[in-house]
Amino acid sequence: MEILVRVEKREVEFEENKDLSGLTFFKTKGKAEYFYEPENPLMMQLALEKAYKMNLETRVLGSGTHVIISDEGIEGLLISTKKMRGITIKGNLITAYSGESLDGIINTAIEHNLIGLEELGGIPGTIAAALKVNASANGKSLSDYHYYSDFMTKEGKIHRRPDYFDLFGHQTSPIADDEIVLSVTLRLEPSKRSAEARIKKEKYVELMFIPPTANFIGQVFKDPQGMRAKDIIKACHLDKDLGFKAEFSSFQSNCIFSQRSATSDDVTSLIALVRDEVEKLTGIRLELSVSLLGKFDAKLKY
Repeated sequence: MEILVRVEKREVEFEENKDLSGLTFFKTKGKAEYFYEPENPLMMQLALEKAYKMNLETRVLGSGTHVIISDEGIEGLLISTKKMRGITIKGNLITAYSGESLDGIINTAIEHNLIGLEELGGIPGTIAAALKVNASANGKSLSDYHYYSDFMTKEGKIHRRPDYFDLFGHQTSPIADDEIVLSVTLRLEPSKRSAEARIKKEKYVELMFIPPTANFIGQVFKDPQGMRAKDIIKACHLDKDLGFKAEFSSFQSNCIFSQRSATSDDVTSLIALVRDEVEKLTGIRLELSVSLLGKFDAKLKY
């Protein structure tokens, strides 16, 4: 896959006062001062160049599955990578642009007789987001299959991060917060057992079931070393209705389901309460896994 796609160099146009209600799972009502969706890395470079000239702070959004946007909106430029799509396969390597969903990549790999990712089935979000948090489930992590990834700095420079297992950690990766993932290449196992892999993957999808009508966000807190945040929340009996328009799921205790009318403040107030109650009851200070974009009350600062 060529990282710099040859397109006519043209002025990119930012959308102003963009309504963000349809871009995250929580359907936040906030707006972005400026908004842009590049389709390839060169368009991303042009957008960053223009943002620099306009002195705009730049933030990046993927599929919005692991993000809470402030009700007050976002100042500066918000870039969405949703249109950066494409998957190529060479031998046992599968390369995907940042806007491709992890679930879609797993399906494509199985269709081409490449297996190994099945345990990550059902995890929502893009491959870029999965890489940044080193998505893990059922004893497997994305870093187990990472071969290399290409990313762009806010200055528009492109770098390649080869596979170094020691740079990945539990729910962490060597990709910095201000680095923009362009593509991820995974090394998988060639196999003729694709039918078996499909069944296995669908089993894990069922375990990660998300009600289709719910506003949902998963893996709110990082797992403390040697423990699981969802077990801690359940043990503290906080996976129930606590009087907010959102609640931690009794089925997936580190996930939040919210009412359609819930605001970002409703959700963050719930998160702050549960974090503080867990610390009071257990002495464990849970660390946020979700990303916050925009201005938020100091109650969520660590």
